[in-house]
Formats: sequence, structure tokens, C-alpha cells
Amino acid sequence: MLRYSLVKGWYSSRCLLAAALLAVAVAGCKNESVTIVPADTNYYPLAVGDFRIYNVTDTIWTRNVKSYNQFQFRERVAEEYVDATGRQAFRVVRSRRNTATDPWVDDSVLVVSPAAGNVLVTRNNVRRVELIFPVREGYWNANAFNDIEGTKENLRYINLYGPFTTTSGSTTVTYPKTLTTSTLDDRLDPDYINAYYYFRVRQVYAQGEGLVYRNRRRFIYTEPGTVDAPVPGVIYRGATRTEVLVEKGR
Repeated sequence: MLRYSLVKGWYSSRCLLAAALLAVAVAGCKNESVTIVPADTNYYPLAVGDFRIYNVTDTIWTRNVKSYNQFQFRERVAEEYVDATGRQAFRVVRSRRNTATDPWVDDSVLVVSPAAGNVLVTRNNVRRVELIFPVREGYWNANAFNDIEGTKENLRYINLYGPFTTTSGSTTVTYPKTLTTSTLDDRLDPDYINAYYYFRVRQVYAQGEGLVYRNRRRFIYTEPGTVDAPVPGVIYRGATRTEVLVEKGR
């Protein structure tokens, strides 16, 4: 299984540069031209003024009793700049409202930094590696660029370039070409999914559209500190959040 190396922020760009120089050198020796295909970064397009609206559903389990909360998020690209490391960056303002007729209230700010090797997203001062380029099989630590102890979270690509369908309310949309990132399953890492604990993050990016679907699930099946065996279908404590793109524009 291939592991992506993300120990230092400059590693990916230096590897890409080395590969490009090697290709040019080989082309010179053979007296042939070589076309270097750039990384496909249009699965997270960004421009100042763009906005995306998501329908959000939160589900909470407390001692196997569920409760629900529904609302909307809007992510608006407010500013483009160059960050302290010299990378292109976009400030994205996230707003929230309870219904489609309520006014938007600013909720938080994200910073998205796309580059040829990866897309970094900073939330609450925590920088994560959301996408890796070029797209291929393997997995990477989404928290490789933050120093919060114990935050390793491996992601991998699944369903490469396949279609994906979302449904929210009465609206169904099919995106013909997508990338899906997911945490590992129990066959690859039992720390994520086992008899006592379940953790799964899945995000879907559509070509030319950006993030169209996000789902995060965390379940604890027994009361912490007890020796009780899990009961199938019973969730002691848990939470899920699903976000579905329903509108975009500028």
C-alpha cells in the first residue's frame, strides 16, 4: 500500500519539481518533446465572490435516543491573498441560518490553500490536507501539517472519477465525474471502526463544482469506563452531520 509523505510543507512541491526536471532531461537526451500534465485541481475551484449553500442535517444519539437538527450553511469566498509561506490562499466565510427565509449569520472563517500537490484547509487554526494531487490509490494523514498531538487521521481516495448522486428534500442531482475521500475502514485500520467505536468521514468533490457532499459519523457503542459488551444496533453516544450542496453562484 502506498503512503503519501507529507512530513514537511515543501516536500510535495519539491518532488513535483524534481519529477518535472527529470522529464525534461530525459526528453533532451532522446531529442523528443514530453508533455507534463498538470495536477487536476478543478475539483476544488475557487474565485472571489463564489458562494455555495448546503443543507445540513445533524443527528445526535444519547443512550440510543436520537434527536435531529436541520439548518443551512453558506460558504462565501471573500478574499484571495498570498499566505506567509508564499502559497495562494482564499478566505472563506461560513454563515448559518435555520431556514431558507432567515438572514445569514456569520459562523466561522476557513482558509483554503490550493496548490499543484494538495489542497490545504484551515478551520479553527487547524490545517488539514483535504486533497492530494496527482490523484491515485494510497492514503495520507490529513493532519500532517498541524501539531495537535493525537490527531492523526488517514484519508484515501475511493470511487475515483465515478458519478455521484445527492438527494436533499425533493431535489436529486447527479454529478458525472467526482472524487471521494474517506477515512480507512476496519480492514485497514481497526482504530477507526471496531466493536466499540465507529468513526468515518466521507467527502465528495465534483469536477468543476467543488465539494458537493460531506458526511461525518462518530459512534460510541458502550458507556466509557464500563466492561459492558456492545449490543448490536445500540449506540450509547454518537453524532452524524451530513452536508449536501443545494445552490451555488457568484
